Order: sequence, then C-alpha cells, then structure tokens
Amino acid sequence: MIIYNKEWLHNMRVVDLLKTDLRNGSITPEEFTAIRSAHPYYFYLPRLVIRVGLFILTLIIASFGTGLLSLLGLSTHMIESPGWPIFLGIVCYAALEFFVRERSYLQSGVDNALLYYSACLFGGGLIWMISKMYYSAGDNLLCAILICLMCVYLTLRFADMLTTLTACASFFAVVYFAWAKAGPLGLATMPFIMMIAAGSLHYLLTRLSDDPRCINYKNCLAGAEIISLITLYAAGNYFVVNRLNNMLNNLDDSHTTIPFGFIFWIWTMLVPVAYVLIGIRKKSAIFLRLGMILAGASIATFRNYYHLLPIEVMLTLAGMILLAASYTIIKYLKTPRNGITYAEPDELSEMDKLNIEGLIVGQATSHLPTPAQHQTNRFGGGSGGGGGSSGEF
Repeated sequence: MIIYNKEWLHNMRVVDLLKTDLRNGSITPEEFTAIRSAHPYYFYLPRLVIRVGLFILTLIIASFGTGLLSLLGLSTHMIESPGWPIFLGIVCYAALEFFVRERSYLQSGVDNALLYYSACLFGGGLIWMISKMYYSAGDNLLCAILICLMCVYLTLRFADMLTTLTACASFFAVVYFAWAKAGPLGLATMPFIMMIAAGSLHYLLTRLSDDPRCINYKNCLAGAEIISLITLYAAGNYFVVNRLNNMLNNLDDSHTTIPFGFIFWIWTMLVPVAYVLIGIRKKSAIFLRLGMILAGASIATFRNYYHLLPIEVMLTLAGMILLAASYTIIKYLKTPRNGITYAEPDELSEMDKLNIEGLIVGQATSHLPTPAQHQTNRFGGGSGGGGGSSGEF
C-alpha cells in the first residue's frame, strides 16, 4: 500500500541506526561506509531549510496553476460546481504520485505541499457537495466519515504525520456525531462513549505498533497514540464536559455544575497520575510527558473553579515546587535506577535486543580489504643530529 520503495526504507532505517554507533566510536568510518554501500537508498532528502523553501514554492506554483485553470473555466461556470475542486485535487494528487514514483521524493517539501494541497481541494469539494445535497450546513457525520476515510488512505499511502492526526481527529468526530443521533440519551452519555472510543483506539494502536508489518508507520502510530491519550483525558475532563454540557443545553458559562460531577473531577485529577505511573512502569516517554503536561491541565481546571490563593502566589509556589522536584529527580537519576536515568537515551536499545547490528556489521566488514601495513618508524636516515634530519629529502 505504501508508495515508497520498502527496501530503500529498510536500508535507510539500518543506516540511521548505525549513525549512533559511528558517533559513539563503536564502528569506524570505514565500516560505516561499507555498511552504507551495502544498504543503498536513493530518496531525495534535502535539508530542513531547503524543504521549507520547496514546500512554500510548491504551494505557490500549485496555487497559481489551479487559479489559472479556474480562470480558463470561468466562462463555462464549471468552477461553480463542487466537482471542480475535486477535479483539481485529483490533478494535484496525480502530480504527487508522479514526483514520488519518478523522482523518489520523501518528505522533501514538494510532496508534502502537493499532498496537503490535493487533500484540501478534494476534501473541500466533498464537503461542498454534501452541503449542497442537504441544503444546509451539511451532514456532519457524513463529512466526518469521508474525511476520515480520505486521511486513512493518504496515511497508508504516504505515511504522513499530519494526515494521521487528521484521521484520528475525524474518527473521534465520527463517533461524536454518530452517538449524538441517539438523542438526549446519547448526549448524556457522550463523555463515556468518547472514553471508550479513545481507549479502544489506543489499544488497537499499541497492537499495531508491535506488528513488524507496520514498521514503516511507526511515527504515524506514535502520533495517533498521543491523540488517543489526549482525547481519553479530555473526554472526562471536568472543564470540557461542563462547557460541552452548557453548549448542548443552551446554557451560559455561569452554570458550573453537571450531573455526576464528582466522577469527572476524579477522572481529571487521577488520569495524569496514572499516565505518569504507566510511563514509569513501561519506560514510555509518551506516557511520562503527557502525564506531566496533563497534570498542568488538571491544575488549571481546578483553578478555574476554585480560587484558593491569588494567581501570583499560586504561580510562585508552583514554580518553586517544580524547580525543587526537577533538581531532586535529576540528582536521583544521575545513577540509573530501575531502568530509568537522566542520561541521554540509547537509540539502539531496541535493536540491541534483536542483535541485528552485530550481524550487519559482521556481514559488511567481512568483505573489507586488509588494511595496508604502514611503516611505523618514520625517523632515521639522517646524517646529522637533531631528530634524524639531514640535508637530504
């Protein structure tokens, strides 16, 4: 399904993993060069500044191109139909397929711009078409389903992070709009349904992450996992549930109580702690970082409803506590404890478990020529004193 050459992707992963060994001095530059030669890949991978420039330039060219086509079709009234942006999206997508297949572009800026531009045109045309069909703002559920399917396809095809995040967001929109059709019962139980949907998606993503067939989508799965965990917390956050309840019941923000509010307060305060504990237990940076960030969100939620101290006093105390806790943890983890350390992580820890690196290095270096024997004694032969120098060269 993925458009990129899978063998080149594999070779690029191998080379990227061994760059750490090269920096650490575990392998020599000659060995790395031999491994690089044995695992070639020919993607066009410019530097970040060039990627940004190509991205902007491609957007400008695509905008002028589609604008020119729209001007040419202005007299025929074709641009007044939702089929026109869909047609332009298909044209841009065809150009994207050409550049990726024939020019071997991989996250080069050109393919990113064409991907997002074609997706916006095609998705916008679909939403426009649905809006005309329903003579209103459009059927939100149908729009969410089509956008979700489109982004899932683009993710499977190009392994792009932004389309992955959009697919996750549209998936939760599908769940929301579908369950809202159940009427008052659906709206009353919406937070719990969203929790179930987010937890189920996270479980599915973790299973896919362990599948070797999904190795080319590793970053995409990690991004989707973050979105699912954030949604899982937000679905039970008291502030979010309270504002959603007010919006659905046409109440103003002065209404701060909701049915079974204690459940959502418990969820708001305990989920970040659970994330941190899971992160420590599983050595997961995603859970640890999200837990610490969402802990701040929980404090802000509590502060929004209960004012125990002036804001400047609370911020000062919070800063002092965070600084003291950070210093204590850094000092404590200078010595690794239970697999957790303050030191830089080893990027090859997962590969070391599979013992692949040794096999690759052994295969690559077995064909290296024997180093030439250089003369070790570079002095002598001089007829005069002073370091063996003489008048002869």
